[in-house]
Amino acid sequence: MKAKTLFKIVLVLVIIVLAIMVMRSILRPEKFRSVYNQRCEVIKEKLITIRDLQAVYKNEYKAYLSDADSLADFSENGMVSIIKNVGDIPEGMSEKDALAAGLLHKETVEITAKEKVMETDASRKIENFDNLQYVLGVNGPKFNIQTASIASKTYEIPVYMIVVPLDDILYNMEEAITPPNSNAFVKFMNKIFYGGLSEETQYREQYKDMVMGSLTEAVTTGNWE
Repeated sequence: MKAKTLFKIVLVLVIIVLAIMVMRSILRPEKFRSVYNQRCEVIKEKLITIRDLQAVYKNEYKAYLSDADSLADFSENGMVSIIKNVGDIPEGMSEKDALAAGLLHKETVEITAKEKVMETDASRKIENFDNLQYVLGVNGPKFNIQTASIASKTYEIPVYMIVVPLDDILYNMEEAITPPNSNAFVKFMNKIFYGGLSEETQYREQYKDMVMGSLTEAVTTGNWE
């Protein structure tokens, strides 16, 4: 009788272990894909904001910034000049006629680089500029901006490139899956199902770094576009 009971216990344990292994094989690749995609969306928005700021900086200084901290500072404190129309254009009158009639005049004003980007592209949200130098959150990896120039027949063309390595995209993945305030049961189950997920070579090989710009071509597009 004892042998039968022991056999049943062992059988139940084997079934539980097999069930966990099956669940792991299903859940782990999907969780990896989900975290990677979610983070890429966040990073993409930051890269697009960086691209907009670099365009503003280049328009002012004919070069690109090569440091993420400097770019974040330029966003908040860098001033750029814009020409604004002051006055009203009566209905049925063109801007040219309104200017000629003195109803409208142009005025040069200074605004921050952030305001310039948001004025140019209304889709840029204020949170896109928060901690702009960081790939994800503060204390994590920062964007590495490489700059160079391409010689043309008449002048040097400034270029830049930002590569966000897979390691930076997956930085601190375990904490993202299991926040510190999770209860003990959630921590235990996630440890079983997702422990060491970011280091899984079989999953990492399916995903790529994010890249924007180039050091050999005058382009600023990203490899997600």
